[in-house]
Amino acid sequence: MLMRDRSRVLLGGFFSSLGLPGLGQGTPSKLTIWYELSSPRDYAEKFELPFNPATLSSSSSVRWRAVNLAATVQKRSYALTFNGDAITPATLSFDVSIDTYEGAPGGGGGWGGLISVPNPTALHLFTPPSGVSVLPYTAQVAALQLVNTELHRPPLCEVWWGNVRLIEGPLTSLTQQYTRFLPDGTPVRANLSCTFTDASIDSGELNSNDVQKTHTVRLGDTLQAIAARCYGDATRWRGIAEANDIDDPRVLTPGTVLTIPAIR
Repeated sequence: MLMRDRSRVLLGGFFSSLGLPGLGQGTPSKLTIWYELSSPRDYAEKFELPFNPATLSSSSSVRWRAVNLAATVQKRSYALTFNGDAITPATLSFDVSIDTYEGAPGGGGGWGGLISVPNPTALHLFTPPSGVSVLPYTAQVAALQLVNTELHRPPLCEVWWGNVRLIEGPLTSLTQQYTRFLPDGTPVRANLSCTFTDASIDSGELNSNDVQKTHTVRLGDTLQAIAARCYGDATRWRGIAEANDIDDPRVLTPGTVLTIPAIR
């Protein structure tokens, strides 16, 4: 035990010399997910992941359209044009392993806070494992995709790691894989693949289609683009035009607040 404590001190000093936060100052911070409960943008509830992901992956894209200006046998000349509705929101993706084969994940730090599988050397040659179901831990994450009756949609989330907010937005993709079970079938190991989509740049209401909301016109907006963003269907632009008495759908003034009628 003394040798183990000594090793922790040496490792902590090494990580501190590299400037890595948390590792040399006790237990590393756990990745924490805050989520809405009853009011938009009011992140009133939270839970911590039992084990931190090994990597984080962020993805984003902006589409530019190529316009051919001239073409010859030897070469082709072109220009790039940008449409205001061609930006795809950024995403944050990570995989996390949750293992309860040795019992519920502890919160007291130690080696278990540095690795994603507790007690990996335990062989249990003479004693059975003290495993508990992993489902309560995976259910917390899966619940982020359920429709909240107060919000009429799944909740938005804030994903934090220590003092860093990684993203604000909904959990848009979740894959659950169960890889270990007790003899009675209880799952005790799960791998979760999570993707959150950024919604922090949009200050409008993000309610479901059965709730009326508003949209502030941005430079380059069209009614078709607004309908696609709000309804997921660009052909519904006529309903927005009628609700706002727009005679010429080609003329939209940036800064104008449009009423987006609910779909009944």
